[in-house]
Amino acid sequence: MVRLTHASLPASVIGLALILIALHRRWLRAEQLREGAHGLLGRMLLFFVPAVPVLIDHREFFSMLGVRLMLAVGVGTVLVMTVTGVVVQLMARADD
Repeated sequence: MVRLTHASLPASVIGLALILIALHRRWLRAEQLREGAHGLLGRMLLFFVPAVPVLIDHREFFSMLGVRLMLAVGVGTVLVMTVTGVVVQLMARADD
């Protein structure tokens, strides 16, 4: 779809938008996505394993640079989790 439309958005963003539209319009039920979502969540650790050798090769991450990076990642993670939680709560209230 991205190639056909020459959209400037990543395919994953367009796919997520299409899934949200399908869920909102009730063309798709959450139960239909549950098995795939559980499978992906169960393998989530595999997405982070390649970062470990980088830490071993680059000792500078254990200095002040690493502290700043971890602070930025931590703050970013908290912000993303907070916004996601708020959006989920708003969507749950909208369904009721």
